[in-house]
Amino acid sequence: MKIILVDDERIALEHIRTLIPWEENGYEIAAAATNGRSALRLCEEHRPQIMIVDIRMPVMDGLELIRAVAERGWGVNFIVMSAYEDFNYARQAISLGCVSSYLVKHEVNRDKLMQELAKAKLAWEMNERQRKLSRSEQLKEAFFASSQPAKQGAHIARPPLCALLLQADVPFTTIPSVAASPDASGTIGWTEGFKHAETTAAWELVGEFAHGPGKLVALFEQRDKSVSVQREAFHRIASTAQREFDGRLGYTVSFYFAFEYADAAHLPVLIHKLEEAARHTVFSGRNTLACAHDLPLPIRMAPANMDGSRRWLEALAACIAQEDYGSFESVIKEWFDSLAQPEWNLNGLYEAIRALTTLYRERLAAAGLPEADPLDPIKFGPLYHVTDIRNRFLHAFGELNEQGSTARKRLSPKLLQAIRYLHAHFQDEIGVEDAAAATGISVRYLHELFKRELNRTFLDYLTEYRIKQAKIILMREDAKMAEVSARVGYRSPQHFSQVFKRLTGVLPHQFRAKEQAR
Repeated sequence: MKIILVDDERIALEHIRTLIPWEENGYEIAAAATNGRSALRLCEEHRPQIMIVDIRMPVMDGLELIRAVAERGWGVNFIVMSAYEDFNYARQAISLGCVSSYLVKHEVNRDKLMQELAKAKLAWEMNERQRKLSRSEQLKEAFFASSQPAKQGAHIARPPLCALLLQADVPFTTIPSVAASPDASGTIGWTEGFKHAETTAAWELVGEFAHGPGKLVALFEQRDKSVSVQREAFHRIASTAQREFDGRLGYTVSFYFAFEYADAAHLPVLIHKLEEAARHTVFSGRNTLACAHDLPLPIRMAPANMDGSRRWLEALAACIAQEDYGSFESVIKEWFDSLAQPEWNLNGLYEAIRALTTLYRERLAAAGLPEADPLDPIKFGPLYHVTDIRNRFLHAFGELNEQGSTARKRLSPKLLQAIRYLHAHFQDEIGVEDAAAATGISVRYLHELFKRELNRTFLDYLTEYRIKQAKIILMREDAKMAEVSARVGYRSPQHFSQVFKRLTGVLPHQFRAKEQAR
């Protein structure tokens, strides 16, 4: 706890210095002054918690000093001393509200001073808790003022200012509201977190407040208004504080900050900028320390672009048709690159994930494999960065491609040729005779190939493939049942429904309802 001594008699100053072991008792004499004016300057520089002040001094006396410090709202608690039992002075000093004791110098001994310091410390701590609550409310009003923002923010601090948003890092989810965030109210306070920073000489913490689960907002004021904005100095402070937080909290945190150069009334603009940066954290990743002004945030949130997704999906479909997984991988990489430049496109990312997940499930269905989530956090672990999401899809599709390649290698060339014909013409009224003619073998031999290598008949395989394609249409589109049945080779919707239920256990409309509810 910092203390400043103020007395015009140097002998009196030395006596107080040597009266008790200050550091052993948790106190630090930050400075000493011989008049009120010098003490006021030192108070602004060191921001002590307690000042021990003589009443009668030249230039500026003790009462004037106490009034000046109180007007500036620095929250200092005073122990007033005098060589006289001047009760008029005592009454005036105590009436100022920030004086805990009035002592007569020749009566002060070690025990008395320790007792009064303890009283002053307790008074400061109680007042500081109240000041923090009050500052937090004032900051909230300044940051989220909906009307007359100039009046709300002007009294908080004078620019240059820096607003900072701390956000606990949580795994990415396509449903952001479901992500569990640590409770910021249970973390160490900002003052504690910044106490071990390299330096706070350039910037002073004005106040902070919790801003929802796992989030804190803090406002800093640059002390020296005569110099340009000291961005590098703040970055050093924030970097040191971030390491301090990471070491104490048990999870990583990201820091986003933004500067205001002209007017405290613009704090609502600053908090909007910081919230946008925090909302796009999947593009910057865990443990981010960044100035929001330097991030490629969108000017306005772009709507989900279904046509854009369709273009990329068509390119992927072409790669699948040509069995070109190298190009398939390149298309996915280009797609994700387009989401991060020239601006971060969060809605586009959500749409890409939805589209690729649907495509993955379609490929699983086509391969006769059970449905799975390529981003399953329980199976594959949490994802924090857009690159992790991209790589997870590449891995999932790569595994699926290898499984398909292994299956294809086991089939004879003539059967593979017949299967490709079936895949290309399953919407038509085709039979085993058509496939045999296209393959250049007899119907009997093609029957034998299906039975020997796939353990099913040509009709069984055709029916299963048609139903798999029907599932894809039902999952992706809102087409009528007559249209769905026609697109998968059934002229009668009733017959299609019967076959669908025989293979899946549910009717087509029941399957669609189940998928939409997921």
